[in-house]
Amino acid sequence: MTNKYDIRSDKDAVLPQPPIDYIIPNLITNSSLNVFYGEAGSKKTYSALSMAVAVANGKDWLGFHTRRCPVLIIDEESGEKRLARRLHETMMGMNCLASGQIYYTCLEGIKFDKQVHIADVESAILETKAKLVIIDALADVMDGDENSKRDVQPVMNALRKIADNTDSAILLIHHSNKSGGYRGSTAIKASSDLMVQVNNESDSSLIVFKTEKNRDGNHLTWSAEATWEDDAFHLVPVTTIKKNSGREEFVLDYLSENGESLVSSIIENPIGCTKQGAKKALYALSKAGKIVRTNPEEGNKGAMYKIC
Repeated sequence: MTNKYDIRSDKDAVLPQPPIDYIIPNLITNSSLNVFYGEAGSKKTYSALSMAVAVANGKDWLGFHTRRCPVLIIDEESGEKRLARRLHETMMGMNCLASGQIYYTCLEGIKFDKQVHIADVESAILETKAKLVIIDALADVMDGDENSKRDVQPVMNALRKIADNTDSAILLIHHSNKSGGYRGSTAIKASSDLMVQVNNESDSSLIVFKTEKNRDGNHLTWSAEATWEDDAFHLVPVTTIKKNSGREEFVLDYLSENGESLVSSIIENPIGCTKQGAKKALYALSKAGKIVRTNPEEGNKGAMYKIC
């Protein structure tokens, strides 16, 4: 009997595997689904455009090296006039001339819960040879309810399949909720390879980027200053990229995968550190504001934490 699935064995797994193919080392890989989210006005779109210009021109982006490749922007939020102006401002701020490597569509009504649109976008990616695809924003590219897993999961699955079929990295721009977390179903985070929170106070030029999930790299925090001058948008790194310790990585990975958890559960089977080391990492991460205790009124016994 012939099986319709492509079944492999552990003999395939022990063969030499190719290295991870990064577009932005330790952050964004090929064939990946990535989410940047933040409040309205947090400059997440400008930040994504800055990344697009850096990648298209092979320039560093906020302290990260990039691999030069074409970029496709699918805009369902800004509109052609606003997007073109913002892209021009970003290119001016980065001293970049037109590269011919950034492509964009605006307000085409693309929905990733419609099969015909999925096929059309995949064709556009292959035609432009784009390896970084920026989609703005999730709520605009689906007809269903973003709070419903039943509606969200097919959209995320479609984006994942497009990324795999085209060997591209998809960067999905999304909005935060009233409490500062990402808006909508837990399927959004569960389906992503990378999730980054973008924070910017309305009266501040400082933008803080913090990874909540990173399947192929470290949890990182970095920041930049955003300014406008003479129709140019400047995004300049103001801090070095900060990596967490190995035991802090374990705790953050655990909370990313399991959500709000008891301390006893987190430290039960630590990877790469001792139980005591994992417990120290919990307190260090809490002090640094990267995780928060959710039941402080309960005393030390039964303490629970989650990622901020």
